Amino acid sequence: MMAVGDFAVVKDSWRGKEVNYYVEKEYAPHAKAIFGNTPEMMTFYSKLLGYDYPWVKYSQIVVRDYVSGAMENTTATIHGDFVQKTDRELLDEDERLGESVIAHELFHHWFGDLATCESWSNLTMNESFADYSEYLWFEHKFGKDAADEHGYSAMNSYMETAQYRGDHHLVRFHYHSQEDMFDAITYQKGGRILHMLRNYLGDDAFFKSMNLYLKQNAFKATESHHFRLAAEEVSGKDLNWFFNQWYFGQGYPTLDISYDYSKSGFANVTIEQKGEKIFDLPIAIDVYEGGKKTRHQVRITEKTSNFSFPVSGKVDFVNVDADKILILEKTDRRNLATYVFQYKNAPLYRDRREAIEECVKQQGGNADARATLIAALRDKYEGLRALAVSSLKMDNNEVKTAALPVLLDLAKNDPQPRYAPLPSSRSAS
Repeated sequence: MMAVGDFAVVKDSWRGKEVNYYVEKEYAPHAKAIFGNTPEMMTFYSKLLGYDYPWVKYSQIVVRDYVSGAMENTTATIHGDFVQKTDRELLDEDERLGESVIAHELFHHWFGDLATCESWSNLTMNESFADYSEYLWFEHKFGKDAADEHGYSAMNSYMETAQYRGDHHLVRFHYHSQEDMFDAITYQKGGRILHMLRNYLGDDAFFKSMNLYLKQNAFKATESHHFRLAAEEVSGKDLNWFFNQWYFGQGYPTLDISYDYSKSGFANVTIEQKGEKIFDLPIAIDVYEGGKKTRHQVRITEKTSNFSFPVSGKVDFVNVDADKILILEKTDRRNLATYVFQYKNAPLYRDRREAIEECVKQQGGNADARATLIAALRDKYEGLRALAVSSLKMDNNEVKTAALPVLLDLAKNDPQPRYAPLPSSRSAS
């Protein structure tokens, strides 16, 4: 690539290699605030993959009127000018968009440049991995809640695309234009598929599979089967079923989940797959009862699957897909008390988000729902605090009375104030 402009070049380094940031001169004082995590990213990805950054240098260049968001030319990534912000503007970047794009394009230097997809049909070998690298970086740098929020948003982007523009295979051999491949299936769905595979294989095997794939295919053109073969060699598992379902198939499961605790000593769960396609779904189900949590690893392979788990007392909550790993839509037939319990006891971002969203619906007329929503205003993760704030019905006197003191304190003292705006169009004063 070649870029020509009146740039300021802000120099950095990584293990003796040049790392440079080309920005417009007025942004030179802010270049390290924009790109300064790059050397740490290079260290993180090199260690995670067991394969050091493979090129002699790395430059990032900001240009105007670019046709795309960014492009991973080997050793020199072009960024659109949306990443170019002052230190003050960066304080308001609540979605960390620039950070995700910087991570994405750097990861391409392994998946996309070192090993390159052999055809547009196999673009997943470039873009799905780069999409998932955003999750990996957020998990490392900002914590699992931030990564899970990023992944949740990505999954919703895919599902909205599938519903309104149609769904396709991840690896597809028929398309009108190569531009059709650059979509939410290749990017966001592909990233979530890799997350499912990581969960199924475990971290050790998953990242060793990535290492083996890179070592076997460095400076070569590849397709998805190369990664499958590497993962099978590392894990000793047959993964044809996974790749046939998620790479060479389309869609996602829609589950109807119901519960029956009437039989003494057992928690019974029925999971029905809606639609004609039946998915093979290995998942975890957590049963909470008597102050303890018991995990059960199950596999859903039928249109209707029934599971019966032994319990010794009252069941408080049964958490289906407890790792919140599946790309799915679901109807979960349970009562508000289970959501209140879920918010207090289930650990993940999506556990707490599910509970908050259910309590939002009943905040005006149910004291438990309202109390849970107020508690969520002080959630440990700023993104969920913001969700709770934006969901308050301040025209309800009981909600307003309970929320106002907390909102005023958040406005003054929240450590991440950009994530906690006051409720729009519902004055708190």
